[in-house]
Amino acid sequence: MIRLLIEDVTVNREDTITAHVRFRGGSTRTLALPIPLRAWELKKTNSAVMAEVDTLLESHTPRRIATILNQKGYRSGEGRFFTRKMVADLVKDNEALKSRYERLRDKGFLTQEEMAERLGITPDTVRTWARHGLLRAHPYTDRGQCLYESPGEHPPRKMQGYKLADRRVCAPSSIATTEGDAV
Repeated sequence: MIRLLIEDVTVNREDTITAHVRFRGGSTRTLALPIPLRAWELKKTNSAVMAEVDTLLESHTPRRIATILNQKGYRSGEGRFFTRKMVADLVKDNEALKSRYERLRDKGFLTQEEMAERLGITPDTVRTWARHGLLRAHPYTDRGQCLYESPGEHPPRKMQGYKLADRRVCAPSSIATTEGDAV
């Protein structure tokens, strides 16, 4: 039915889509439409959310970040609730964001093996000492992987015969144990 009304249509795509329509009666009409977004642009996460993720990476793991974003009412580009994997993928795919691990390493934090070598103990002992407050651990994943603050000039040392609980150097609140950030 429309072919009985329209003679021809010319379409140009530059900054906008322009359609010149010529009707059978001789009249013309020009339509200008914005170029539709590509599929990936429709699903792109809002820049305000990305800024919030960047801020939260300073002190939280991906699972905790997802929880905070959901509590604040943020949604992904597809309108879904955030998950740990979505946050991890956002950080991995966005070159402007440094991961939590990279941020902690830039601050001079040590891996479990580096800390063990520095203190002359085993890596398992590093985790035990962190659990008892002798070392400060900062989780960078949701699986309990941590980086450790340098113990400074007076590091803890082996003291056979003394209970670890009696040797507490760091404040117990220094080890993040809230909502899934356990050591």
